Order: sequence, then C-alpha cells, then structure tokens
Amino acid sequence: MTLEQYYKAFWSLSGLLAAAPPVVTTVVLPFLPDRASVYGFPPMGDVGGFAGLGLVCLAVLVTYLVYFWRGGKWPLVAAALIAFLSLCVYIALYPRFVLRVDIPSLKTATRVSVGYDRTPFARANFSSDSDEDMLRARGFDDEEIKKLWTYRSLIVARLALFASYCGFILGLVATFSLGIVFGLSDNEPPRSV
Repeated sequence: MTLEQYYKAFWSLSGLLAAAPPVVTTVVLPFLPDRASVYGFPPMGDVGGFAGLGLVCLAVLVTYLVYFWRGGKWPLVAAALIAFLSLCVYIALYPRFVLRVDIPSLKTATRVSVGYDRTPFARANFSSDSDEDMLRARGFDDEEIKKLWTYRSLIVARLALFASYCGFILGLVATFSLGIVFGLSDNEPPRSV
C-alpha cells in the first residue's frame, strides 16, 4: 500500500469517519446555535483559534503515523480505549471548568472556561458571588477572566480540557485510520520474496 493509496482510501466510510471529528468540531460547530456549541471545541480563551488549528494538525499527524503501522491490530483497541477514557475525563471536567452565562439583553449565551482558584482580587470583591455572577459583573473576555482566576488554575483547567478533548478526537481519528490500513492490508496480494 502506498501513501497515495492510503490517503485516497479516506474517501471511504472509514476515511470520512476519521476526518469528520476534527473538521466538525473546529469548522462546523462554531457556526451552529449555542445548543450545538456544547459539543464543540472547549472554550480556550485567547488561544482558541490556535488550539483548534493545533487539533487539526495533530489529526493529520495521527493519520500519517498510522500509515506506517505494520504491527498487529492491538492499536485499534488501544485507540478506541483512549478515545473512551478521554471522553470520560472530558465529561467530568466540562461542567466544572466551562460555564454557560446567559446574556438576557442580547437574548444569547456564551461559554467560557474558568480556573479552579480565584485571584485575591476576586476573593476580595466577589467573595459571596457565584462564578457566573462574577463573569456578568466583569465581562467574558479573557482579560477579565484572567483577573478573576489565577493564571495557574486557568492553565491547568484549559490544558486538561484540551488534552481530554484531543484524546477523544484523536482516538477516533486513529481508530478509523487504522481501519483503513487494516482494510487495505487485507486486500493486498501477498508479497513475493
């Protein structure tokens, strides 16, 4: 199987399934209504665009690395397991670190990622307020979020969201890409020595 044959096989069902997760989450979902955005890429503040591009690049890299796999079929199970475990971690992290804040005056809502530790400024000025109330009072842009949660807690929360989301998406990409490799390998005639 050549690299060209491998990438041409991405027009198959397995190939479309491998390509769909990163494309849908970074290109399609941002343009859908707020209800659909919950399934998309996690809010990453000022680096959201770069992080989304990074996910797409990592997905392409995974497809390329999978092409060179010549071992057994155990990575298929490993990739599916990584996708499942990453999704479980993401589901656990999302409600804690991603907040949906309604903006009644605009009849819309926004989602932002927050940290786990408030800054001294936030503790002094918003000690009895909820996270959502703090955001409504200060604003939703990353500059204000950085004033309300410590840098370290924001980085840890966002990296955990990013890593778990990427683990899920890249696990799917790897699983379906391996399906292509194994499907093409099963159809190849035996090599003569």
